[in-house]
Amino acid sequence: MASRASSSSQSKSMSMSNSSRDHMQGYKLGEIPPFVQYTSPVFSLDYGHGSQLPLNLVARIVSYLDDVGDIARVTRTSRLLYYMALPQLYERVALHSYPDIRYVDGRPEGFGSGSPFMMALNGLVTKSYSGVVKDLRIWGQWNEVGVEDFVKGRVPDNSMMLNMMLRACIDKMAKLHSFSWELDCKPLQTLYQGLALRDTLTTLTLKFPSSRIPRPTGVVPPMPNLKAFAAIDVDPLCYPDDISYLIAGSKKLVDLRLHFVPRIRREAENTLTMEAYFGRCFQNREPLALKHIAGQNWFGRKSLDTASIYQMAAAESMSMLDFFGGVQGADANVYVDNTWKAEPPDARFYFRNMRFNEFVPQHVAMIRNSKGAERVYIIGDRSGFPAMSTTGNLHSYPSKTDGEYITPEDSPSSVTASTATTGASTASTTASRSSNSSDRTALRASYGPLFIDAFTTCHGDTLQHFLLSPDWLLTATDLSKLVSSCPNLTQLGLALAEDQFESLRLLLPFLPKLYALRILDPDGTRATSTASDADVARFIGRDTYIHGAAHIRWVGDLGRIFKVGGDFEAICEDGSGRREMRKWVQSVPKQEVAHVEIWKLDTLDIMADKWVT
Repeated sequence: MASRASSSSQSKSMSMSNSSRDHMQGYKLGEIPPFVQYTSPVFSLDYGHGSQLPLNLVARIVSYLDDVGDIARVTRTSRLLYYMALPQLYERVALHSYPDIRYVDGRPEGFGSGSPFMMALNGLVTKSYSGVVKDLRIWGQWNEVGVEDFVKGRVPDNSMMLNMMLRACIDKMAKLHSFSWELDCKPLQTLYQGLALRDTLTTLTLKFPSSRIPRPTGVVPPMPNLKAFAAIDVDPLCYPDDISYLIAGSKKLVDLRLHFVPRIRREAENTLTMEAYFGRCFQNREPLALKHIAGQNWFGRKSLDTASIYQMAAAESMSMLDFFGGVQGADANVYVDNTWKAEPPDARFYFRNMRFNEFVPQHVAMIRNSKGAERVYIIGDRSGFPAMSTTGNLHSYPSKTDGEYITPEDSPSSVTASTATTGASTASTTASRSSNSSDRTALRASYGPLFIDAFTTCHGDTLQHFLLSPDWLLTATDLSKLVSSCPNLTQLGLALAEDQFESLRLLLPFLPKLYALRILDPDGTRATSTASDADVARFIGRDTYIHGAAHIRWVGDLGRIFKVGGDFEAICEDGSGRREMRKWVQSVPKQEVAHVEIWKLDTLDIMADKWVT
């Protein structure tokens, strides 16, 4: 239920003036605040010199604990450590609600009492722990008893009690910064009102249910200090709450993410309107001062001008996934009204970070009119999990379990089940898609030179991260222009045309800041290689040393990750007994590069980007 707080924030919160620090040098165990001595359940002993440590130093040491179990054990050591570690233990609380009773050693969880979920809520309401909670996440499945009451116009009692209990918790959380509702039922107005009263709340995530049971539609009120808001699984057919007041009235909002259910794009349902979410901004003539804006699975006309929604000059980052249609989307998602394509000839953007997977030729002109892009990630169909337009192939990407997807409809199992029930219609749809796949791939590939030339010519001096579409196969000429135009690249992901590896190796020394290189395999032809991890590691180690690429730290190829280290002397494998210098290279799991953006952000997950607050 907790994770370690950052050492910088702990150090800042415990910093003192010189006079105070001198006073703390003589802080004895007996001088711990009396309310701690009287209320702490831990028996205290004087352990000699350990009790002479200043409290800010003790807090700094405790801040490096990142395991919940270790923090819990430290709190049981002494009253001093209980006093110092308890806020860190309950700083982040995540409560998971399960639909069924789970058993441990033959006994149900919560034996003799309530479920662990409800007992945790009871502890937050009745104990003093709520006062130190900063992040609260509620997720899982909630057993709604009496859903037939919704049809009769009344909220079921257990849903009302859940919201009342959470409201009581939130009222006691004086330090609450982040709240995330991810249950399969909706919050009620009483909970929204409690959140609006928390002037410390800066981050809010709401995940709406997929049930079409009639429910009362609430209005999410503005929140005075809210800086980041995400609405997940918004479905106009499932009675979502009205978030337009929150968007228009939260004056400090800088990070906005709207994720709509994938069914809207898959079935081409024209049920979304921009007025439903941004109409109040347009009426008030107060465009949002957003730094990061993200949207996913949108299908609808562009009925409002972008400049009337947010201040384009203030936006620094964007993630638009399955949003624009065009050749990257399915046939049904190519807009016939051209509202998203009709841009003025002088249109430009101010984004420094860009992440998208659908594009049209009109975007090239905007790229040429702009400058200053630093991080560009063009997501392809073979990324973290595939685009919504390729639902027929979802089952071939087993890298994620059902619970790891944003929406249940994205999971391979649900798509497989729906495919099994559709029968012949699914087969005909798959056949029609496969007949057009080669033409669509060729059309996407033809856009590659246009986009690459626009980015390298107008943004080359500022580009640091550049992840290209796997459909764009770079030739020797493309590589040469990319390297010469983008000297500040630190992360690069690209697909190579046939026999271009030698050109890439020769050009790597001219990217002195590059430390992460990822080679994409769009059609899977290179995956047929029989080279072992050890053979590839030797090859990378030898080449990086010979070509002077001492700056490279991570290399990805064929889905494998290699970590590059320092120099060492090795014996040649040809049996001659000669020695040669190489770079130390080791195959590592993908988790090792979870922090490297060309891997981390190569996914159709709207929440993969960092919160901007």
